[in-house]
Amino acid sequence: MEAESAKAIQYSEKLMNAAIDVVGAAKVELNDNWARDPKVVGLTILCRSISNFRAALLLVQQRHVMEARALCRCLYENLLWTGALRERGLAFVQDMVKDEAFNRQSLGELTLRLSKKHGADVSAPDSLKLRSIIKKLGKQFPDTKKISASKTAAEGAVETGYIEYARLSLDGIHCSVTALGRHLSSERVEGNRTELVVSVEARTSDAEILSTILQCCRALMGVAVGANEILGFTSASGKLSALVTEFEKNGWARAD
Repeated sequence: MEAESAKAIQYSEKLMNAAIDVVGAAKVELNDNWARDPKVVGLTILCRSISNFRAALLLVQQRHVMEARALCRCLYENLLWTGALRERGLAFVQDMVKDEAFNRQSLGELTLRLSKKHGADVSAPDSLKLRSIIKKLGKQFPDTKKISASKTAAEGAVETGYIEYARLSLDGIHCSVTALGRHLSSERVEGNRTELVVSVEARTSDAEILSTILQCCRALMGVAVGANEILGFTSASGKLSALVTEFEKNGWARAD
């Protein structure tokens, strides 16, 4: 691996350990909100981010850059949610609950609609059970709400993170023509002909490896700092601050 990428990998391991330290140092006194307390939610977003980050690093070191970027997109979503949670607290947690109810209801209704379209018996026991679940959700959550990533970004202090979220959605998540083109290359053969070559492994470069590592680091750093603030600043604050400074000194803070 290129020297700068190897350096970034070493840094990323220190950053991941610092994020884990934030989780270990967290002290939350539970209240009536229980698992929906903003501090608990902030901790679980950080835990999810650490898991995403660890998997992304493993993939990028095997040159599976596009797969790593898909996880990096998850990291940026976590960052946007952390920013909104930091600003709005319990109100944003309540929106998260309404969003999940909205998505579950929509999925149930879609399942019934498509099942009917394709000839399934919508009066069968499984369909009736699904209808019951949808009805129960409607009573429990009469005012469901769909969370918008762009609006969520605008609610927090990390609104510019939405740019990376959108870029990674296009490049790492969606089945775009550009993404598919990474599996194609041309090759000259006998008779001065050119053949189109299809490869299982996507083409990638050393520059993209470094870029992906740094994108993941920026996102995890933001989530860890945000969660640490939501928790009221843990004993890992100094370690996090030092790593932010180190990142900047390495010249990695600028956008790719």
